[in-house]
Amino acid sequence: MSTAAQKSYAIVFADIVDSTRMYENLGDNRAKQLITDLEDIIAEVVAETGGYVVEVVGDEVMSRYSHVSDAATGACLMQERVDAYAKRSGMKLSARIGLHFGPAIVEGGRMYGDSINIAARMAAIAQSQQIITTEQVVQNLSDEQKKIVRQFDKVKVKGKQERMVIYDLLWRKDDVTFIHTSPLTQSTVTRILTLQYGNRRFNFLPQQGSMHIGRDSSNELVVTAAAASRTHAVLEYSRGKYVLSDISTNGTYLTTQNQQSLYLRRETVPLLGSGKIGLGEPVSDKNQHVIRYYFQEV
Repeated sequence: MSTAAQKSYAIVFADIVDSTRMYENLGDNRAKQLITDLEDIIAEVVAETGGYVVEVVGDEVMSRYSHVSDAATGACLMQERVDAYAKRSGMKLSARIGLHFGPAIVEGGRMYGDSINIAARMAAIAQSQQIITTEQVVQNLSDEQKKIVRQFDKVKVKGKQERMVIYDLLWRKDDVTFIHTSPLTQSTVTRILTLQYGNRRFNFLPQQGSMHIGRDSSNELVVTAAAASRTHAVLEYSRGKYVLSDISTNGTYLTTQNQQSLYLRRETVPLLGSGKIGLGEPVSDKNQHVIRYYFQEV
């Protein structure tokens, strides 16, 4: 019996977010139609960008690409098309995507190997409207594509001794513009960061240096959320930017002004535009401890 040849592929998992909730809230027929439409949209993107759909199972589409750059282009386009469909339909629909590049075996139309497990793990880590990928993908991206990559976290993956560095592939053009604004442009105008928690407002000035946020009364901003750590996060002003650092147990959730959701765990991210922060639990209407932020120019 011959052994199947192993070859490197870029593997993409695209999951429809909250499909179970859709069936509960919309009924079987409507939910199935919406999910099928989204899966068809994703499959069309795979074909357009040079990939191959391996399988569609439940609310998940698995695809493979021979070239990493095509897979990255495809993943971004999947998010754009799903987002456009959600806006047309008036429904709260989204996808989360995981992407990895590595050796795998293709046999009988199916794929086998550890690389498939890693790609699936990336999709599981991703939040709604997010693309999470690995070092192996980033190393093989074009110089232009590397500009839309942001280090996201270090995670433990089953079967790996060391934690893997994972990355966020930023598919929204506004996010990319924010990240690559030059420090010179950002520093020409003094901006005050304003935080609103409940009916209280806090102005964070550049000269303050830092502001601690958490459950303990010693913090400059005390948030009484049950999921918040005693000292949960730190805001700092550094090199013309306001940055938020998570130092908590449960992580910090961030929703930007264009509705991209980020999850921070022992990581730092610049605050840009306006948005909402959740300590230890996602930003939602049910979360009574959301911190709103925005900037004022002086």
